Amino acid sequence: MKIIVFHQPFPMGNYKYNTAIANNLSDNHDVYLLEQLNGREATSDYIEQIKSLEPDVVYFDMLDLETFKIIESLNCKKVLGYVTGGLVGWDEIFDYEGKWYTHVYTNSLSMSEEFKKRGTPTQHFEWFLTCLSDDEIVYDSRYNHDCTFLGMGFTRLSSDDYRLERETFFDGFENIDFKIYGNGWPNFPYYNGVLPENDIGRLYSSSKSGLAIIAKGQREHGMINNRYSEMGSCGIPIICYNYPTIDWFGAEEYINFISSKQETVDKINDIINNQDKYKSNSLKLQKFTKTQHDLFFEKLNYLIED
Repeated sequence: MKIIVFHQPFPMGNYKYNTAIANNLSDNHDVYLLEQLNGREATSDYIEQIKSLEPDVVYFDMLDLETFKIIESLNCKKVLGYVTGGLVGWDEIFDYEGKWYTHVYTNSLSMSEEFKKRGTPTQHFEWFLTCLSDDEIVYDSRYNHDCTFLGMGFTRLSSDDYRLERETFFDGFENIDFKIYGNGWPNFPYYNGVLPENDIGRLYSSSKSGLAIIAKGQREHGMINNRYSEMGSCGIPIICYNYPTIDWFGAEEYINFISSKQETVDKINDIINNQDKYKSNSLKLQKFTKTQHDLFFEKLNYLIED
């Protein structure tokens, strides 16, 4: 089949993941990786390029109506969307995204169940793919931290609860080489800048441990984000809360769960002082992540080809 995988303008969104998806699907299909408009006006060349491909399937990881207007005029067999919970409410999701997609995949358990109730063919992915290649998973002394967190801080759209939760958690890591990477951390004491996208594997392969904190909206929807697969593929000890809303699908025995800020600090120090003790579990998590990566593509291919 002919498949168009749309991605947001680099470095926004899951550009690296969409590239990995396009590369995998190209083993069995003709795949074209194109940048979506994201509110820009379509040129005649852009419109003609899409129409000339005559795609059977188009894939979005975030719906863009300007791009979709072009797709709508084509006779596509499937419009596949990756839908994630936690950023907007149920009504917005189904009013804005649900009515456009013919097929959905999501790593939100509650959202998967709701789409199925509404008759939309849906696949729930328990664990996410990893976008890191073997040559990216290497030690780099620049990132030899005791613990690290990679993720978004605050934006003008962040809720007060989200801001307070992050400010409260990421405070008080004295006497630990703790570093935060990502956008939106103004004047934060542990902030170390925006990480180059190709350094994700280097960061997680070099830090002694990593925090994998899930935002409130995501955990309420039973969602595991891509931070876990990235850390898991690098074999780094993962530290996070054990949220009762999330089914870890077997990964729980390899993750270091904490229930308070003091437990987090204690766990980081224990990992620093007893690295060999945690190495075995980290290697098991690395193997688990690889298995889940392969399963992800089995399910994705099934959703496309069924």
